Amino acid sequence: MSLELWLSIVPSLSAILFAMWTKQVIPSLLIGLWIGSWLYTGSFVNSFNQTITYIAGVLTDTGNLDVLLFLFTFSGLVALIQISGGVQAFAKFIAKYIKGPNQALLTSWALLPITFMDCGFRVVAGGAIINPLAKRFHVAKERLAYMLNNSASPVIVLIPMATTFIGYTTGVINKGMDAANIEGSALTLFIHSLPFHFFSYTSIIVALASLVPSLNFSYMKELMKQSNEKKDVQNEAPTSKKHSFAFEFARDSDEDEENADKADTAKDQMGVATKKDEHEKMDGGMKMGMEHEEPALKPRLSNLLVPIIILIPLSFILMWNSDNPSRMMLIALMLTIVASIALYMFQGLRLKMITDRFIKGGNKLMTTIIILVLAWPISDVSQDLGLTTLIEKTLAGTITPVWIPLIVFLVTAAVTYFIGSSWGSWALMMPVAIPLAVTTGSSLPLAVAAVFSGGTFGDVSSPVSGMTAMSAGISGADHMKYVKAMSPYNMSAAALTAILFITVSFFII
Repeated sequence: MSLELWLSIVPSLSAILFAMWTKQVIPSLLIGLWIGSWLYTGSFVNSFNQTITYIAGVLTDTGNLDVLLFLFTFSGLVALIQISGGVQAFAKFIAKYIKGPNQALLTSWALLPITFMDCGFRVVAGGAIINPLAKRFHVAKERLAYMLNNSASPVIVLIPMATTFIGYTTGVINKGMDAANIEGSALTLFIHSLPFHFFSYTSIIVALASLVPSLNFSYMKELMKQSNEKKDVQNEAPTSKKHSFAFEFARDSDEDEENADKADTAKDQMGVATKKDEHEKMDGGMKMGMEHEEPALKPRLSNLLVPIIILIPLSFILMWNSDNPSRMMLIALMLTIVASIALYMFQGLRLKMITDRFIKGGNKLMTTIIILVLAWPISDVSQDLGLTTLIEKTLAGTITPVWIPLIVFLVTAAVTYFIGSSWGSWALMMPVAIPLAVTTGSSLPLAVAAVFSGGTFGDVSSPVSGMTAMSAGISGADHMKYVKAMSPYNMSAAALTAILFITVSFFII
């Protein structure tokens, strides 16, 4: 076999190794793309021009632009919802119905219908609502962080519309389909893969089972015991229910900056670059501002519910039988933003503030947008170097098809755990997994689900994951204590996932 074909794995492999070494996804992707361009042109000088050409090719593709615009615009909408006071209104509404620690934790799951749009928004909004309740009932901070984190990306990745994930997931699937030279709808393939997202299902089951005290692992039990033994005099002061919650919510808001500092310190210690006043999206979850920000309007439930009520059915209607679901999702989102802006302006929010918050909110997803702009060209240069031919000549007939989903899951999980970015690993692995499944005769939906399952595992488990740091920070938990406490749960879910992939593969392949 030609040595040149083996060079086709160098761009992705270089990006993965640099990311594992530096814990920085964007520079690693750029290095991988440049190395691939150098191999393709054979010239050091021309490699820079070729790198720019690959990036420009991504940015001039209308389908890619639809995905990038969707991500920026969606992040802007989330920022507007936050500044409108909808989250604060819901927090005060739900507090009077919570009577115990397990109810407080279950509320994090009950919030899904109004926080499902994005992982970061879900963790931050859910944390703002649940944190004072958790303190009232002496819930261990690490336990709260685990519930927030494992009710975010494992759930949101399963939702096929109206989330920041869907634009991204269909984008990386489309790149994988291009790499395998197969036609069809990326959204349809994603929907077909949903029954096989085994890590999402197992991690959700394990998290819910942990609500039963006897089913928890020893370290979490120890933390729960310590929390129960603590007596917070302020929380137990005899006040009216309304005043008590208002006091707790205000005090919790004052502690947000301290929690944000904990998250930033933890990420700095683990080698993840951060800036205190810049909140990046690193892996499927937005670093929506963990600092407290007073709403600009009087808190109303309608300010949270109206955008959701408009976006969900409108996305479904426009995407139904559409040949261009990415464009339809973008149109539904823009119409939702127009309606939301009209609602907020009617309540007195100035257009200048709306514009400012929208742009700042969109910029919070700039890290993810850059990841895409660099990861997509790596797929292109790998194909130009002969990746598909390499897979066909080396793997077809040499690996039993039933093992492909398990292998893909384990490799993606390992990559994500070490680099801390599920979105980065999805972009790297999907253009490899789909051609691998096609050439070996394995199940395409299973292979796609294996990539997403591996990335989701790393997203909620890796010490260097942004979502892990965010969940610990918003809950006020020590970062490494949280990592130690939640690891047995996620490792157990990963083991069950591996068993399910190999078992199901034997039945359907």
